[in-house]
Amino acid sequence: MKKISALLMSLFVAFSLFTPVHAAEKPISVVINGSEVKFDNFEPVIEKGSTLVPMRPILEELDAKVVWNKSTQTVTATKEGVDLSLQIGNKTATVNGEKKQLEVAPKTIKNVTYIPLRFIGEATGYQVDWSKALRTITFTIKVNAEGSKGFLWKVEKNGNTVYLLGSIHVAKDSMYPLRPEIEEAFKAAQHLAVEVDLTKLDPTALQAYANKLGTYSDGTTLKDHISAETYAKITALLKANKLPENTFDPYKPWIVTQTITAMGMQGTGYNTSNGIDLYFTEKANKANVPVISLETAEGQLSMFEGFSKELQEKQLVQTLDAVSQPATSEPTGIDALTDMWVSGSDDELVALTAEVEKEPEYYNALIKDRNVGMTNQVKGFLNGTDKSTYFVVVGALHMLGPDGIVTLLEKDGFTVERQ
Repeated sequence: MKKISALLMSLFVAFSLFTPVHAAEKPISVVINGSEVKFDNFEPVIEKGSTLVPMRPILEELDAKVVWNKSTQTVTATKEGVDLSLQIGNKTATVNGEKKQLEVAPKTIKNVTYIPLRFIGEATGYQVDWSKALRTITFTIKVNAEGSKGFLWKVEKNGNTVYLLGSIHVAKDSMYPLRPEIEEAFKAAQHLAVEVDLTKLDPTALQAYANKLGTYSDGTTLKDHISAETYAKITALLKANKLPENTFDPYKPWIVTQTITAMGMQGTGYNTSNGIDLYFTEKANKANVPVISLETAEGQLSMFEGFSKELQEKQLVQTLDAVSQPATSEPTGIDALTDMWVSGSDDELVALTAEVEKEPEYYNALIKDRNVGMTNQVKGFLNGTDKSTYFVVVGALHMLGPDGIVTLLEKDGFTVERQ
């Protein structure tokens, strides 16, 4: 955990709205093994519920050998013993000589050949997932055969059962699959509870609220509220990324911190579409399992707005220092968090919580105060009369330590069993 401070890393395991909130809704993106596919000026399109993408960029990203027959309007691709064949306008494709029916036929758009994405992914051995909230399609090869252990607890009372899963909100494909006990606990639940249901957010309304909170309306700019040294670091970062030096001037430090962190993760394979909470929210939506939001997006954003000027700048400086460090072969902070989650190490989770606790203002707002509200809702589930099973997914940093949800439940007389 050398490259990113505990103060910054805690965002990934305690705050579900981790995203540059003032960004406009983006076009559909495709991520393969953690790398986003570049389509240049030709974006994916949706036709009859199926996504079509430019042929050559997707097949080259998959390291497939591509042959285009102009006379027959046919493309053939070969990848590791799999031979595919598709023809413009034809809803029948072949995989190793076997005919397969397509939802939509390949087509030509502005002299560019578009092919159905899901067919290509599944035919070449990938799991293909669509995140409506993030407008992202992810290709995943399951390399974690045993399944990530994670942080799972079980508590029962009055015929009610609550499973508590500590999440990591920004993750990599390699964290999946999850161990069977986690998946079985979810399948047993009649309700899913998360910090915020990201799939139900209105991007326009959320952006408007974030802009209201996170931009200056008194005629001042970011430069007036942080030190000259910090502002110089921002300017250098923007120059290095070929962005205007005043890009962040309208925004308060907490907005800038989140945006810079997101910039720093580009190309690393980490993204919110792989977050544990979003993974289960989308599974719940498909299975028609009701999703309960324990908090609101507005409340989470207001928490950052409430931080002192000093704390906001401290976080900003740590973020700038982290993204400006040269790449090394050593694991970064987020890599260490991923390893912690995959191994399910309680000791490492407690140690990270203790580090965050050293910054009282931040710890109280991000962890301690929120834990009280979430714990009360969990107790409501347990004390109810419906005899139901609830699967509760919140940031892992909320679980252990002196003010953790598990600790607070045990103090109130509940028996909480590590799974």
